[in-house]
Amino acid sequence: MREERRHAILEAARTLATEHGADGFTVEQVASRAGVSRRTVFNHVAGLDQLLVAVCEQILAEATVDLLDEVERRTADLPAGGAGGPAALDSVAEATRGVDLPTAIATIHRVLGSPEVGDERAQGISRTAFDHVGGRLRQQLVHRAPGLDPVDLEIGLALLFSGIVTIAGLWLEQHPDLAPDVPPEARDDWDALLDRVLLRLRIRHPG
Repeated sequence: MREERRHAILEAARTLATEHGADGFTVEQVASRAGVSRRTVFNHVAGLDQLLVAVCEQILAEATVDLLDEVERRTADLPAGGAGGPAALDSVAEATRGVDLPTAIATIHRVLGSPEVGDERAQGISRTAFDHVGGRLRQQLVHRAPGLDPVDLEIGLALLFSGIVTIAGLWLEQHPDLAPDVPPEARDDWDALLDRVLLRLRIRHPG
């Protein structure tokens, strides 16, 4: 029952945010559309921003599952010793090529009301959702590569996800009116930007 209520709350918030933008609705409206009380909403989230983070995480969930599966596959046979750490981080970087981040980013952008470039609140919500994804990857890498230097792990994932969030903003500037069905030319532009991020990560971890 609790999970059903949470799902209803997230779906209501997603619909309202898509229709009215991140600033265009209230907790009371979410509760009404979800068929729950205002108090029930606050039993699940602390406020609207946290609710929007949860919605963005929900959108990222499918891509996250694919990303985690790809990392699992790529880290199945890591080199022994110190070489395993850079190889694990390289595996995460390469795995980002194989997941449908463009669709997730375009959907999040629409859910947040297609905010203007530089909207700090929208950027903060998106970044927090990506940070949570990074946390799941961190747990997986610690399990797959227990000898991985924790500082390298934190820095590597921070650079990767900071780069993804940065190019997401640049990409949305190039394609501000994207539908969730991302056209091939926009995907090509995303791939080119992602290549530039991964190139810079490889400068740090060659080979």
